[in-house]
Order: sequence, then C-alpha cells, then structure tokens
Amino acid sequence: KLAFIVEEAKRRFQIQLRSIDNRRFDQDVHTFLDLYNKSLVGTWGFTPMTAGEIKHTAKALKMLIVPELTSVAEIDGRPVGASFGLLDYNPRIKKIDGRLFPFGFAKLLWNKRGIKRFRALATNVLPEFQRWGIGLVLLNKLLPDALEWGIQEAEFSWVLEDNHLSRASLERGGAKLDKTYRMYDYEIG
Repeated sequence: KLAFIVEEAKRRFQIQLRSIDNRRFDQDVHTFLDLYNKSLVGTWGFTPMTAGEIKHTAKALKMLIVPELTSVAEIDGRPVGASFGLLDYNPRIKKIDGRLFPFGFAKLLWNKRGIKRFRALATNVLPEFQRWGIGLVLLNKLLPDALEWGIQEAEFSWVLEDNHLSRASLERGGAKLDKTYRMYDYEIG
C-alpha cells in the first residue's frame, strides 16, 4: 500500500529527488535547514535556527554527512522537503575516548561503510505540502539507499507523540517504538 502511495505522489506531483551535492554543500545544507525552520513552525518546543547557527552547523557536519543518505524533494525546481541523517559514530567516539587529536579524527572517519547503524535525524516537509506524501517519498528513497550502503539498523530520532501522520507512516513501514520520553510541567512553590 505504501509503495502505491509513494509512486502515486511522485507521479501526481512530479516530485524530483536528489542527494546533497558536495560541490554546493553549503547551499544545500542552508536549503535543508531553511526547510527545517519552516516545516516545524508551530511545533511544541521548536526554536528556529539563526543564519549563524545554520552556517556553523553546516561547517560542523560537512565531514560527517554521507550524501547518499540524504535526500531533497523538489517540485518544479523548488525544494519542498528533505530527509537527513548521520551514521552512528558513537562506538568509534568511545573507542578513541572522545579524543580527536592527534589521530582520533582519522579513526573516526576511516571506512565509513564499516558503520552499520544510522540515525535519521529529520524528515522535514513544508507545511503546505505535508499531506502530499512527500515524507513517504523521501523515506522510500532513504531506506533502500541505507540498505545498499550496508546499514543494518536505523533509528528515527524523535517523533512527537501528536505527530500522527509521521508516526502512522513509520509504523506502517515496519518501524517499532523503542523509547518514549515525557516532559512534565510542575510548578514548585
């Protein structure tokens, strides 16, 4: 059923998909973070990133991002959605005891294909396109690409409990709820 929805959305809305392009990395990261800011307006706890934060984040992530494990959805050349994640570098960070110098950085980035776990950090779609199936189209590209890369396990970051559309899509695709985090407000005094 999901495959039909994905193909129908791609055909009906003429969605074009592409990965982040290393030659225009800064521009693509800026595009992604702009989508991130616009797509999460009105979401509980969300604070938009500033231009400075976007620039700093792009610089920090450049060596860690695997372009094949990212995706930008465009309609008529306009970016309307993106998915992005990172390989799970945590076991390697533990091995180098968090020390990047003098050789830790090389050990961290050596043989990225040896990392078998992936964390999908965000799938963001502009609000006016959120019910068009674009999120499913993005995930439909991401998951086969991750399998081809050699990923054996994926985590889908946090999905708000009241984000019924995303939760239902992930559950229909076979994702299992692993952790639930709760925040409570309690006035002291």
